[in-house]
Amino acid sequence: MIRTHILHDDGTVEGDASIDAACSPPAYATVWVDMVAPDAAELALLKDRFQFHPLAIEDVTHLQKRSKYERFATHGFLVTQALDRSTPSDPLDTVPVSVFLRPNLVVTVRPQQVAAVEAVFHALATYPEHIGTHADRIVHALIDAVIDEYTVTLYAFEERVDALEKHATSRNPHRGLVQNLVHVRRDLLMLRRMTLPQIELVRRFADAEHGDLGGGARVYFRDVLDHLTIIQDQTSLLLDICNGALQAHSNAVNDRLNQVMKYMAVVSTLLLPMTVISGIFGMNFDVIPIAHQVYGFWMAVGMMLASAVILLTVFRIRRWF
Repeated sequence: MIRTHILHDDGTVEGDASIDAACSPPAYATVWVDMVAPDAAELALLKDRFQFHPLAIEDVTHLQKRSKYERFATHGFLVTQALDRSTPSDPLDTVPVSVFLRPNLVVTVRPQQVAAVEAVFHALATYPEHIGTHADRIVHALIDAVIDEYTVTLYAFEERVDALEKHATSRNPHRGLVQNLVHVRRDLLMLRRMTLPQIELVRRFADAEHGDLGGGARVYFRDVLDHLTIIQDQTSLLLDICNGALQAHSNAVNDRLNQVMKYMAVVSTLLLPMTVISGIFGMNFDVIPIAHQVYGFWMAVGMMLASAVILLTVFRIRRWF
């Protein structure tokens, strides 16, 4: 599916334009061509009609899974990774959005619907003055929408990590705590791996030596770079909290296990002299002191209890429990 919009210099937006109109736009107008799950004939337009570099087209067809920016002789090319919102995926997954850029032309290619791109289309139809009519501002709106989804996801992770951290230090944590912490930690690592190349992409794209940006657009990309840096820092902080929660939970489990083992050791020690006494009176000898007396049994029980009391007193004095 191909959608073509022509952004005129007076702020009006012409939707559902033809490819022919995109190849020969009016003066002082910017064309945005959006391809969703293009077939072979639509992909051929990238080479035949727009004359884009073969290496950039190869990245589109092979679904480049890393954010990048390249400057070719006649156009710029970048790939940004948008979050996949088509299904509730676990772990996080991304969809590559490829962008070809010329001073008056933006071509986006994506293998499926992407919420961030649709949000830019909606904004363009609702309040185009907030986006502008220049190609670099459209690219900024696309990247900014992608990063906004990262931010929303990060906020959701913050709430989950706070709840899991409280459970990790509680007296009776639920059984799935460790599994949930591992899943959140995995998603946070994925988010950090997604953010690092995006930072490099925006930094290179906004660099003064590249000619795809006008001077007024660089300030917008520096703002996106600040957002990415904040996301990166917050992600690292949440990872540290997850690691700390896992360590705290492990320490709590080991402490409870040590307490149980200590009490079991005390009980075993108390039973040891009782076992010895009962073993002595259970031996098959004809003559055993007090064995045949009327109160012999109760005397044996008394010795057992006395040994237990003596041992408990010693343990308390030494503060062993």
